[in-house]
Amino acid sequence: MKPTLYSSMARAMLGASCALSFAAHATLGQNASTIDSDQLRLHAVAHSANTQSAYSVHLMTLPSGTQVREYVAPNGIVFGVAWEGPTLPDLKSMLGVSFDAYVAAVATRRGTPLAVSSNELVVYSGGHLRAFSGHAYLPQAVPAGVDVGVIQ
Repeated sequence: MKPTLYSSMARAMLGASCALSFAAHATLGQNASTIDSDQLRLHAVAHSANTQSAYSVHLMTLPSGTQVREYVAPNGIVFGVAWEGPTLPDLKSMLGVSFDAYVAAVATRRGTPLAVSSNELVVYSGGHLRAFSGHAYLPQAVPAGVDVGVIQ
C-alpha cells in the first residue's frame, strides 16, 4: 500500500520535529528541577516563571525564537508543555516516555494538524516552517481545578 499524501506529511512533520530541534527541556510527567539547568544548556535568551494558584508556568525563549512554556504542578511535576515559534522544539525530549505513544498514534492518523488524544496523553501540533505551535499534557497529572485550556 502506497503512503498517502497526509501520512507522508505527518511523517515529514515528525521528522522535522527531530531534525530542527534543540536540546531537552523539562520532560512531561517528570520533576521540573531541571528547568534552570535547561536554560543554560539551551542557551535560552530569556527565562521567566509565573506562579498561578494551582500551578506555575516557566517560559523559555530559545535562540531560534521559539517560546516553550512548561506547566508545573505544586508537587513539582511537569503536567503540560506548549510551544510557538519558527522551529519545533525537541518533542522526543519534551514528551519523554509518552513520545512512543505519540509516534504510534501519529502513524495511524491521516491529515494535519497532528493530534493525539487519550486518557494518558493529549498532543496537538500544527504549523509550517517558521510558524509552529502546539501543546501537550497528561490528563491525569493536571492539578485539580485547572482548566486544560490554559495549556497553550
